[in-house]
Amino acid sequence: MLEFAPYEKHTVRDLETGQYTVELWYDEQDETEVLIMLLSFVPVIEILGPEKLREQAKERLTRQYELLYGQKESYKETSR
Repeated sequence: MLEFAPYEKHTVRDLETGQYTVELWYDEQDETEVLIMLLSFVPVIEILGPEKLREQAKERLTRQYELLYGQKESYKETSR
């Protein structure tokens, strides 16, 4: 959470699952920076919203997949 220290946030832990939900408030001008920070956590997080941010993350992950494997595949979302 240190990466997100400059932003206002609210964190809730689900005691049954041990999962955390974090609401993060940021200026729209910082959206690209926030997206890059979030993408560094992709193996362990799911971006729930806003939809625009989810779509941008999906597009970047799809492009990375294409660069690595040379084929066009859609990013498959998984539940966490």
